[in-house]
Amino acid sequence: MSESAFTKAPRFEVGNQVIALVPTNRQQGKQGVVLEVIEPAGDLVYRYVVRFTDGATDTLFGFELELL
Repeated sequence: MSESAFTKAPRFEVGNQVIALVPTNRQQGKQGVVLEVIEPAGDLVYRYVVRFTDGATDTLFGFELELL
């Protein structure tokens, strides 16, 4: 069975409005929109490129985000 058979569906989709949760991240508490869903690369974990309301972008894990 391939690795992709174990990969779950992404938690968020492009266009979702999210808020950053992780206190160690400079974006904590900021709201933004998911620009890109990055497929897992060997670790089976999706990453999400988010553009925040201040124009900054960052790549975060799903557990670092919450849907608004």
